[in-house]
Amino acid sequence: MDNKNVIDVRGYYNKLCRKDKGKFLRCLTAEFDYPASTMSAKLSMNSQLRIRKDEMINITNVIKLKLWEKEE
Repeated sequence: MDNKNVIDVRGYYNKLCRKDKGKFLRCLTAEFDYPASTMSAKLSMNSQLRIRKDEMINITNVIKLKLWEKEE
């Protein structure tokens, strides 16, 4: 994989304000049926929980396509 296509999803998530984190998590729940509390725990900066490969792909696509920003 090309390094310029790699996104630090934890860094991205942790830079969001509280309101935007909520929108981001609601988008993941709506699109992929991921539990918001689990995703919040996995995306926290000091998390020991592993983000699965399919989750990483889906989260990266949500960020790249800015799908969460369209959530209302």
